[in-house]
Amino acid sequence: MKETGTHEFVESNRGLWDEWATIHAGSAWYDLESVRGGLCKLRPYEIDEVGDVRGRTLLHLQCQIGTDTVSWARRGAVVTGVDFSSRAVDIATQLAVDAGVDARFMCSDVLDLPQALTGTFDIVYTSRGVLGWLPDLSRWAQVVAHFLAPGGVFYVTDIHPIAEVLDHSATEVRVSRPYFPRAEPIAYRVQGSYADRSAQVVTEVEYLWTHSVAELVTAVAQAGLVIEFFHEFPWLDRPWPFLCQQGEQGWALPPGSDGELPLFMSLRARKPAGDGAPRPHVG
Repeated sequence: MKETGTHEFVESNRGLWDEWATIHAGSAWYDLESVRGGLCKLRPYEIDEVGDVRGRTLLHLQCQIGTDTVSWARRGAVVTGVDFSSRAVDIATQLAVDAGVDARFMCSDVLDLPQALTGTFDIVYTSRGVLGWLPDLSRWAQVVAHFLAPGGVFYVTDIHPIAEVLDHSATEVRVSRPYFPRAEPIAYRVQGSYADRSAQVVTEVEYLWTHSVAELVTAVAQAGLVIEFFHEFPWLDRPWPFLCQQGEQGWALPPGSDGELPLFMSLRARKPAGDGAPRPHVG
C-alpha cells in the first residue's frame, strides 16, 4: 500500500517480517518438520467455527509462512495464501511442495490485493496476530467483502483488542498501551521474535496500529457483511509473563485471580447471497 503517511511504516514492517520469516521457519513454535509430516496447526475451535471446507475455495490473508494455509488444504479446501513478505511466501510455497499439498501463494499487501488478484472465494480467513499490522480496518474489510462470493464466509481470530492494551512483558497485569484507534502507529522496540526472543534481528522497531472492538465490528458491518458471531475467550495463544499455561489450550490468568479478561476473540460474518448489491469500492 502506498498512502502518504503509512508507506514508510508498512515497508519497515515488511523488512521485519522478511527477517522473521527466516527465523520462524527454523523455530520450534512453527515446527515445519512436523507440518511437513502432517501436523495440523489449526486450533480445534477455529475448525469448528469455520466449518466444513471440503471443496470450497479459501483465501488466507496474511498467511505468513503458510502453516495454517497448508492445514486448510489438507482439510479439503482449495487454498490461496497471501502475504506481503516475499521471504514468507517463498517459504510457504516450498512448505506446500514438501508436504505434497496443492496450494498457491502470492506476495501482496492485503490492502493492494484487488489490483493483484482476481476472482472470488467461498471463505476468506485470517488469524492470530494480524490486526495490529493493518493501518486501515475499513479498507481491509472492504477488501474482504470484495473477494467473498455471495453467501461466502469471512472468519478472523486474533488477540482480543482489550488484551492488546496490556504490557506484554510485565509480570503482572498492567495497562501500558492505547486502546482506541488512531491514525499513527505505535513504535515498539524489537526483541527477536515472538517465536524466539533470542533471535538476532536487524530491524529495530515494529509499527503497530491500535484497533478497538467497535472499530472491527463497524468496519465489517459497513463493508456489507452480516456478522454471525463475535466470541471472546479467556486464554491467549502465546506465553506472556503474567499468564499461566493451562493445558494445551493456551495461557490464561493464574488460578484464583480476582478478575477476568478477554484475551482472544473470533468473528464470523457472511456476505449476503444474491442480493444484487454493488461490490465495495476498494480502489
